[in-house]
Amino acid sequence: MAVLALLTSGCSTVVTGTVRPAPGLAPTPVTGMALRQVLLDDAELSKLVGRPFRSDPSLPPRFGGVDELPDAWDAADPADCVGAAVGGQRIVYQDAGVQDVAHEFWDSAATEGAQLTGVGEAAIALKTAADAQALFHRFSERWAQCDGVTVVRNDPGDGDASGEVTDVSTGDVVLTATVRTSVDGEQGLRVTRAVGVRVNCVVDVDVFWFAGEDDHADAPPAGDTTAADLARAMLDKVRGLSG
Repeated sequence: MAVLALLTSGCSTVVTGTVRPAPGLAPTPVTGMALRQVLLDDAELSKLVGRPFRSDPSLPPRFGGVDELPDAWDAADPADCVGAAVGGQRIVYQDAGVQDVAHEFWDSAATEGAQLTGVGEAAIALKTAADAQALFHRFSERWAQCDGVTVVRNDPGDGDASGEVTDVSTGDVVLTATVRTSVDGEQGLRVTRAVGVRVNCVVDVDVFWFAGEDDHADAPPAGDTTAADLARAMLDKVRGLSG
């Protein structure tokens, strides 16, 4: 997963159980250690995607404040489109008033040659549901403007990489896009992206696909909804944790 690493890398009291608010009260914000539970684990990913997964040993899980998010694309251009091209980046969330983050990468443990090679998940907790909705609204406007834009990262230390944002779809709960990546001038992975919002949480998902040498290879398959499905599953976990 060296290509994945090149493209992407660079709290509160623990409460057990689920606290449910009385009828008519606003959902409880998800914060601190509880945010880790929003991430899908290997068993949940395997059930949803239909193949086994393992936590990527080269990219360990990150939990804590906004500075724990990956920062490999902090100097990419145009900066406003980094969030559409790459998931869970610090530059995208650093000015959003983030309270807590949880972030993890997963390798597909399926047989060699599988097109779907991995998943990246991020859960971002803001202070209030209104803050999360406002951030999602800004993302929706930005992603619509980034359709067809290529985000370029020139980094003498880590190498050059770029991502062309395509097929942007905006909605009330989930945004989706497809990204064609390149690394040092060579075709890289294709990435399907999804970002969703519920209560005070934004979830941010990357699904990584090996496209092969043929630029027209069917990866991801036409009409694939894996990224959006995973984002919605994470949003369901937010709803369960918030009551």
